Amino acid sequence: MRFPLAVILPVLTALLSGVPAAAQNTASAPVRTSANEPARDRLAADIALAKATISRLQAGDFTAVREQLDRSVGPVPDDVLRRMSDVMGTREPTSVETISATETHNVQTGDGVSRILLEYRFATRWVVAEAVVKTVGAEKRFPRLHFTSNTMPLSELNTFHLFGKGPLQYLFLTAWLLAIAVTGCAAWIAFRRHTGWRRWILMVLMPLGLTPTLAVNWNTAQTFIVEAVSNSAGYTIPLFAVRYPMTVVGHTETGAPFLCISLPLIAIAYLIWQWTRGRPARPQAS
Repeated sequence: MRFPLAVILPVLTALLSGVPAAAQNTASAPVRTSANEPARDRLAADIALAKATISRLQAGDFTAVREQLDRSVGPVPDDVLRRMSDVMGTREPTSVETISATETHNVQTGDGVSRILLEYRFATRWVVAEAVVKTVGAEKRFPRLHFTSNTMPLSELNTFHLFGKGPLQYLFLTAWLLAIAVTGCAAWIAFRRHTGWRRWILMVLMPLGLTPTLAVNWNTAQTFIVEAVSNSAGYTIPLFAVRYPMTVVGHTETGAPFLCISLPLIAIAYLIWQWTRGRPARPQAS
């Protein structure tokens, strides 16, 4: 078993590992945008506003920063802003990278929300800034502005490592591989026992997941339902969902890898059907 393990483990690591998309430096743009401007320009303006606000925070201009915070945040005392400023420090960063930037806006009014993730590189540390920019009319404010200091960049922190994880990650990985094995077995049996169009339709349908998708963050072991929708009462999880294929390797907005599983009910039902057909019939009592 030494040779197969020596081959399988590197291949599995290469399959599950992924490098986040290369971060791009975003050019500055005017802070104010109109509803008629393209989404890219509107997002660039929000990124520029986030960078400018963080620069004011570093400079200790707490009054200007407080004016940019959304009213839903409530009053923010100077000591809170000072702690946020201490995380950033007063030195100029070596580089600033936009890790992710997404926006959801009303096409007609331009009102909406942008979610921005920036990574500031300093001499011996990296600071991740999470900013949410809320646009209402011509006014832009921050309902969220959060900082996290790291000793390594996100690209290294979120690199997939097969070893050194907890029981939950390995249990989930086993189930993830088992789902692939069950689907492959069902597809192989369908290929051997059917001909014509039935064979190909069955093989295409085998990887179809029909249950809500359970996902686990490989680094933090946090689990979540992909299709869950948040509302005022909590979360709503559908009883039925469609995912093709049933197992997926993805990355969060910070680049952390996660595994997804949606049960391949068609493959499972097909295997059960084939098993019941192959069982010998019990003799009936006379």
